[in-house]
Amino acid sequence: MTEEDTSLEKTQEIGIQQLNLSYDKLQDRLLFRVGLSDESEIALWLTYRFSRQLWAELNQEAHLPEAKSFASDEIVDAVSQFQQEVEATEALKKMDFATDYQPREKLRTDGQLLAVSFTLSEDAKHLEVTCLEEIAVNFNLTPELILAICSMLQLAAKEANWEMTTAVPAIMMDESSVSKVLH
Repeated sequence: MTEEDTSLEKTQEIGIQQLNLSYDKLQDRLLFRVGLSDESEIALWLTYRFSRQLWAELNQEAHLPEAKSFASDEIVDAVSQFQQEVEATEALKKMDFATDYQPREKLRTDGQLLAVSFTLSEDAKHLEVTCLEEIAVNFNLTPELILAICSMLQLAAKEANWEMTTAVPAIMMDESSVSKVLH
């Protein structure tokens, strides 16, 4: 195995250890920091437009509760959706949003990147974020990671006073869990 093969193999083994999403009032953007298992960090600036589009796509997979009414012929679908929402809400309760984010000393890039577009795979298991600097950041998604990102986007959007088009579920609006920095 060559040195290049070893380096590639190590890169593929890097996992996400922590996520942090905070609103920067001066930039009027969200700063999405991803702490990796190799003690490095990726920092992405997310604009309002980008955040709304990302949330809209990921929320379809997260099954977060939202307020809507159903016609009588949609009741079976509503029950199924309700069950998915209950599962999502229970999964959210198990996530740790209280532990402080541990900043890494090493950034995997030369600085913070501005996210401009993304591609979500059809099965919602892979997200590729393209940045202004023509750098692509790839994430392998799990249902828990999608749920965490959606939840963090909702809370950060509330802090930024951004409209995300769908109501924030009651579980997410508990003021005691909302802080200026989201973990």
